[in-house]
This record gives sequence, structure tokens and C-alpha cells, in this order.
Amino acid sequence: MLVLKGVLDGSLKPNSYVSERIFDCTLCGYCTWRCPPGVKTVDILKSARALLDEKGCYPQVLNEVSSSIKGEHNVYGLPAEGRADWIDYVGMRDEFPTGGSAKVLYFVGCVTSYSGRAMSLARATSKILNEAGVDWTTLGNQEWCCGDPLLLSGRKSQARELVSHNVKAIRDTGAELVVTPCPGCYRTFVSEYPEFVGELGFRVLHISQFFEQLMNEGRLNLKNKTSEAVVYHDPCELGRLSNLYEPPRNVLRKIPGLKLLELGKSKELTRCCGAGGALKITNPELSLRLASKKLEECRSTGADLIVSSCPTCKLNILDAVMEAGSNLRVLDVVEVVAAALGIELD
Repeated sequence: MLVLKGVLDGSLKPNSYVSERIFDCTLCGYCTWRCPPGVKTVDILKSARALLDEKGCYPQVLNEVSSSIKGEHNVYGLPAEGRADWIDYVGMRDEFPTGGSAKVLYFVGCVTSYSGRAMSLARATSKILNEAGVDWTTLGNQEWCCGDPLLLSGRKSQARELVSHNVKAIRDTGAELVVTPCPGCYRTFVSEYPEFVGELGFRVLHISQFFEQLMNEGRLNLKNKTSEAVVYHDPCELGRLSNLYEPPRNVLRKIPGLKLLELGKSKELTRCCGAGGALKITNPELSLRLASKKLEECRSTGADLIVSSCPTCKLNILDAVMEAGSNLRVLDVVEVVAAALGIELD
């Protein structure tokens, strides 16, 4: 805050130090939650990034991300027409609902669509939706990045086209509900999209909220019992930034035999795994160090398995597991539900 004040009052000129201080932050929201007078520090930091972007004082790698999203509508810069290739990669072409309208729209997200290590989430989600008899579809290749990476980078104006496209595409399906496994997509739809387009015309739920609803309605038969001790990690964009702590936990509590453990600091006090705020892009070394600290914290609980409800958290903690040569497994809550249903993911 003091660095930013210096930039605003002219006593400090934008330089590499200023850029590092403002962008080496995961925007996890802990300082916002902790601040006694309620200063909206995350919003301020995002505005600061926008200011530094205007002045050309920012990590240059963000230009590559912006170019990728502008050209191919995903953070990886991979071909836009390949966004739905995961359907074939996970062998679901014959049972995948395509075309037409549906009541539920599954918004897959860039990470789950393009990362080979996260495609199991797409398979698990699709299988679970089918198991529950949900009338659902996806946007296929018409799904574009939600815009969260641009908004986190302070490039709000560049996100406008993405927002307009996604909202129109969803409305065209007639969907009443959008579900997504990505907290970044969820938070962006709920908190950011209305600023661009007003009323969305559809509801948005994180996938854990939807699964909890399906379980309460008796539409999922959790037949497989487990004896694993699971420690749950709260994703920052789902927890502190969206105030959703209980849905993933409630889902895990319904898994027969599962023992749910809590970290010493969880929920509002959760330590960020280092994947948020575009830090994985701008400073991957720092991001990995934070993930390594999270891994050690999880290991201290004696858990057999680390579970989160964010594809990006899963991948970053997996990087720390590989770095440490640990045998601790990392899964998303979606994958845990699939296993309880007897769904094979390999």
C-alpha cells in the first residue's frame, strides 16, 4: 500500500522494484480479510496493476499471455479449435452430449481443457453429470477463456470481448445454470461479469455446490467406501474471495469411510498454495516455493491424500510433490466423488 501511495503521489517512480512488489502477490485475499478497517486490498492491487500496465512497468511475460488469449482464446496459446479435444483424449465422444440446448452448461475452463494433467477432471465431471441424469452440455470450441488472467493482470479492457462472447454463447444454449470446477472462472462469472453486462440471465455454481445439491437430492449413489485420511486445501478464489468453504467439505463428508482432516490454518486463515494472482505466470519460482510450504503443511497432518477444488491448485501442489519426490497424492474433489461412484478415470 505504501509503495502504491508513493507512485500515486509522485514520490516514487514506477520501476522494477515497484513492479516486483505489486505483481509478486497471489491476490489471495488474506490481507483483505485480516484488515481491521476493511480496506479492499485485492481490488486496490488489481487497480495498481492496471496503472503499472499503462506505464509499461510490468512483467513482460504478461504480454505473451495476453497475446495467447487474444489469438487463441486460452492462456496456453494452443489452437482454439482444439479446446474440446479433451473429449476424445478421455474417450467420451460416444457418450458426450453435443449441440442443442440444455438446462445446465458445464464451463470447463482453460486448465481443464488443455492441460493433460487436469483432463481427468473433465472426464470425472462429465461422468458424474451423466450418472446423475443431468441435462447438460458445453460450449465446445465456442468456450473462451473467462478472462480471469487478464483481470488479475490489470487488463480489464482486454477482457471485455471475452465476457461478451461467453455470455452470449451461454445464453444461446438456453442454459439456466452454469457449473464450473474452476474457482477463477466461478469468481469471475459471479463477481466480474455483471460489471460488464449487468444481469447474466443464468445462475452460476461452483461444481462442489452442484454436487452437494445432487447428493442431497439422492441422485448420486456413492457406493465405493474408502479408508483414506484426506486433508482439504481451500482455494483462495473459492474461499476467502468467494466465501465458499463448506460445499467442498460437505461433499467430502458424504464419501463413505473418508476421514476429513483440517490444516492448522484453514478456511479464512488458509495459506495460499502460490498458484493464484497470475504468480504462476510471472514468478514460477516463487509460486513453487509457496506450493512446497503448502505441501509440508499438508504432510504434517498425516493425510494420505491432499484434496482441493481448483484445477490450478492441484497442478501447483503436484509440482511441489514432484520437486520433493513425495508419494503424497493430490486430487480434486471431483475426482474423489468419481472414485466413490466407481467411475474409472485412467
